[in-house]
Amino acid sequence: MKWKIFTALAVAHCIVAGLNLKVGFDYDDTISFSTPAFDKAFAAEEQGIKPFTPEFWQIVNKNYEIEKPKWGVIFWALLGKAMGLDVVIITARLPVEAEGLVDKWDWLHDGFYFTKEKAEVIKRHSYIAFIGDSDSDMEECRKAGIWAIRARRSPKSSYKENYSPGKYEEWVLPFSG
Repeated sequence: MKWKIFTALAVAHCIVAGLNLKVGFDYDDTISFSTPAFDKAFAAEEQGIKPFTPEFWQIVNKNYEIEKPKWGVIFWALLGKAMGLDVVIITARLPVEAEGLVDKWDWLHDGFYFTKEKAEVIKRHSYIAFIGDSDSDMEECRKAGIWAIRARRSPKSSYKENYSPGKYEEWVLPFSG
């Protein structure tokens, strides 16, 4: 009986992997609790660095080590990989000096994109779902015509706007907070 289950799972994995299906994950407040890196960049405003400029994003991207992985969400990403799905991370950050950030997550992702136009990336490939924390992530899923899944945002997140779980009648990912 165990071999039959194992064989069925192996066959299912091969079929899914052969179809090159993908599942997308937002980065900030979804895969990673990134408030510490953002706080550091916002603090640089005292030194004349304006929010959301390339210099701001350089600070955020270079401080990935002070961010905290959201293991509940990462569990689901790894489960997707085990099922044969490609896991792709899509973030609205600018890719300013982001090589270290991308390398840190190399063990998890099959692609890492920097764009505010997430729906455009999703439409170009065979995505079945996208997991994100913000309302705008859910809107991007609708634009792309794929399944939207909401990750819970940490109550410690400094980003309070654009967060209405259930607003789009999306699923809320268990253990994602």
